[in-house]
Amino acid sequence: MILYQGKLYPSREQERLLKTLEGDVLTALAAPPPGPEAVIAACDALAGEVLAGRYDAEIQGLDLDPALRTAQVRAAAALLGRESLTAKFRQELGEGPFAPRWTASPGGAPGFWRRRAPLGVLLHIAAGNVDGLPAYSAVEGLLAGNVNILKLPAGDNGLSVRLLQALTDRAPALAERLFVFDTPSTDLGAMEIMARLADGIAVWGGEGAVSALRRMAPPGARLIEWGHRLGFCYVTPAALASPAGEAGLTALAGHVAETKQLLCSSLQTVFLDTEDFAQVEALAERFLPLLERAMAKYPVRDLGALGQRALRRQTERLERWAGHPQDREKRLGRGCEVVLCRDRELECSDQFGSVLLKALPRKELLPALRRSRGRLQTGGLLCTEEERPGLTETLLSAGVVRVTGPGDMSRTTALDAHDGQSPLERYTRIVEYL
Repeated sequence: MILYQGKLYPSREQERLLKTLEGDVLTALAAPPPGPEAVIAACDALAGEVLAGRYDAEIQGLDLDPALRTAQVRAAAALLGRESLTAKFRQELGEGPFAPRWTASPGGAPGFWRRRAPLGVLLHIAAGNVDGLPAYSAVEGLLAGNVNILKLPAGDNGLSVRLLQALTDRAPALAERLFVFDTPSTDLGAMEIMARLADGIAVWGGEGAVSALRRMAPPGARLIEWGHRLGFCYVTPAALASPAGEAGLTALAGHVAETKQLLCSSLQTVFLDTEDFAQVEALAERFLPLLERAMAKYPVRDLGALGQRALRRQTERLERWAGHPQDREKRLGRGCEVVLCRDRELECSDQFGSVLLKALPRKELLPALRRSRGRLQTGGLLCTEEERPGLTETLLSAGVVRVTGPGDMSRTTALDAHDGQSPLERYTRIVEYL
């Protein structure tokens, strides 16, 4: 389904609409942006209707864990509420960023007017790991005053189109600045047409998607990478021996079960501050029952993920039977597994309740994480309060952009940076004139 300036069209209309896209984008650019208050008011009204139950039928059709659905819907609505969006706008762009300010030049040189302005046309290449994320990306583009072209991810469930249509119903001025296509990523011709019109391209995806868009982007276009990142937790023996150790591991297991490890901030690897692999084995024995309980509370319901897990385990059994050497030791639990690894590299797990455990002594922490620079996002810390300041600085020096407690790795607020950057700042530019 296509949402084109507030109207819905079937996907088969894409070719016709792409022929008129440049002209309609230019018309939208010629009109002044509606302003952030119009965007905030429309989003706040939509958030209120979500909380009031108007979209319960659509929400029931989403692949959400029933035990988490209410909390997740409330959290998503809060992100669209007036308080959140107003705070986000002020934090990232300041007060009145689009109002011109006279700037006096030093040394008696002529002064000039200076203000922020939208980039112009912003193309969003959205990811599908979070329901509604494509719509929120477009909302950020609207807040920054841009004309927005949104390419939905494969398998989108229609929620983003429904939300953005509801938004434009409440603020028709926004409709002229929204063009939403369900174009498959294999349709390079259509994507090139969209990219050719863009002043900025926000890419939510891995290295392959970024490389493809870099080739398509016109000269001078700003490529804004919200790429795939990895989350991990660093655990110290002192914390495990403290009264807070069990609570921290329980919170970490709950985080794994709730997120299914599908977010950039989700736990993939647990590093233990030790040289002694026997301590890693002891941690596995301690953590696995906690992970089992958490996964029983929030089980995997994705049939494809369950099928992949069964196939993977059967393949491993056959390889062991055939005498193939195994460089990893798995501790299997009900609906989950802990994988003991001898290397010291950060990597993605098999997700859906599969956690990697590795030894990584503190003296090797910085160089090990630096080998994964560019893929670092959230680092959880399970340590004592005395250890926290030093370890936090080490993680930040390595390139981690957010350090949290073990249960808060995927907590989300409107004030969060995206991979260490402010999106509204990236979606605008500074202009100067006399």
